[in-house]
Amino acid sequence: MKRYGLALFTLFTLAATAGLARANTPGQGQVEYELAQHYKGVTGKALDLPKHFEYLKLSAELGNTAAQAELGFLYLNGNSAVPKAPDAAFGWFEKAAAGGSVVSQCMLGDFYKRGLGGVKQDYARAFRWYRKTASTDDRCAPKSQFELYASYASGNGVGKNFGEATRWLKKSAEAGNPVAQATLGRAYRDGLGVERNPELSRRWLRKSREGVAPHDDEDDYEHGHAH
Repeated sequence: MKRYGLALFTLFTLAATAGLARANTPGQGQVEYELAQHYKGVTGKALDLPKHFEYLKLSAELGNTAAQAELGFLYLNGNSAVPKAPDAAFGWFEKAAAGGSVVSQCMLGDFYKRGLGGVKQDYARAFRWYRKTASTDDRCAPKSQFELYASYASGNGVGKNFGEATRWLKKSAEAGNPVAQATLGRAYRDGLGVERNPELSRRWLRKSREGVAPHDDEDDYEHGHAH
């Protein structure tokens, strides 16, 4: 499960980073944020990563929530202009989450679940952030829904509840999460939390293969080793 959890985490961070530039970001630091996107190449200008970082950080310091969230991803992933600094990433995600950034709230769940950036691992706090974001219409919701399934199934951060685990797994799968689809397919195959149903099993496993789940480990999906 760790391999697929990391894959899902990576795919989510890439998608979320790409989406921030399209976010509506009114208020303080908006001009600086737009300049940051300009130097990021969003407007067609040649890429200038140092300038992008300069204006993004200025915008974030002025209180722009979208800039704070993007700066968090920048410090998390790093690039040629900015070295990776997970501890700094966590700080900016905290600021953005306080400003209402759903994607940052989801990322705080990941930090607490994995103990990233020097943050003490805390499954209960991770669960609370995932629960907060799972019912939103943000792109991170399907991932949060899957994390709630994992929490209820394992008892990490909340009491075990297989009914709730199945409910959130279905929500995540129906929202298009390929890891959840593969997990649900195996559940229908093996009768885990749901009535055994070979037809539904094949349908969900097929959907997962059509999605963005890692294909090089397809046998792990088929044999129930994806975690």
